[in-house]
Amino acid sequence: MRREIGDGRFVVGTLPPDGVSVIVVPHPGAPDIGSCVAALRRAVSGVRAELIIVADSGGDTVEAAREAAPDARVVKAGDGGGFAACCHAGVAEAKGRWLVFVNPEAVPAPGSVRALLDCANAEPQAGIVGGRCVAADGTADPRSWCGRPGLWSAFCFGTLLSAIFPGTRWFDPEAPGPWSSEVQQVPVVTGGYLLVSRRAWEDTGGFDRGFVMYGEDADLCLRAAALGYRPTVTGRAVFRYEGGAQSIGPDKLAMLFTGKATLMRRHVGKGAVRLLVLGVFLRSRLSRLMRAPSAEQGGPAITREDWRRLWELRREWSKGWPPARPQS
Repeated sequence: MRREIGDGRFVVGTLPPDGVSVIVVPHPGAPDIGSCVAALRRAVSGVRAELIIVADSGGDTVEAAREAAPDARVVKAGDGGGFAACCHAGVAEAKGRWLVFVNPEAVPAPGSVRALLDCANAEPQAGIVGGRCVAADGTADPRSWCGRPGLWSAFCFGTLLSAIFPGTRWFDPEAPGPWSSEVQQVPVVTGGYLLVSRRAWEDTGGFDRGFVMYGEDADLCLRAAALGYRPTVTGRAVFRYEGGAQSIGPDKLAMLFTGKATLMRRHVGKGAVRLLVLGVFLRSRLSRLMRAPSAEQGGPAITREDWRRLWELRREWSKGWPPARPQS
């Protein structure tokens, strides 16, 4: 019997001109790739899509990916590359006009790839389209998009205004705002589940390979906007994160701030990085006096000891990621 679109299989071989390339980059500590693939089979219902998994060449990631998705193309990641470099490796193998990047911790809802695609076709200037993140119980999870980083947001972080007034428009400007409509333009689409048109990818050069992890999604959106694109989110493309907001730990926090420092250096200036360092210092001393992020704000739980360790590592993370090596 001939299998039809939406039967839970990915296209192997020739992809239609308007096809979708779904790219997944598993990372250490991510949930079992099988659960991600199972969700994606339901998410691509009604769409001609191929699946590309960029797996670490070490360990058993490649074998696990092939077992979970025999109809996917498994690409071995190069040595020393970060998330952005792995995405480029996936795009190099992709045949689709549309590129959908999926964090393995994201669980896309059935039909959500079609919703991303419909929005991209209806909003041709978007270039980048994200979905609506929800919690396990279906309530809103704000990790769909965030505000534009700038000198004012760095000042608010450095002076603790964003900690004293979390989630407010004036004093926490990078926090996501409320959804005003089902489709809306936003400064930064978060990279957990997003569609990028092939044209926008080529115009921007894609994710900056210099970002090993964290910040590459914001950097891409800011560069795309500078070229005239209008990053957009649609409430019809629903997804959730496994585990929700949890304690982040000092090592992951240091990587997060390395990415943030890189973003600030490239789009705001060195003064913004100094304000980040000041904010970390104050939090390492005064975190007991500040409110922990609520579920509605979507932030991770960061302990005083985490802040102290981040302060100790300031000379490392404040430099940001080193520039990417030129591609041959």
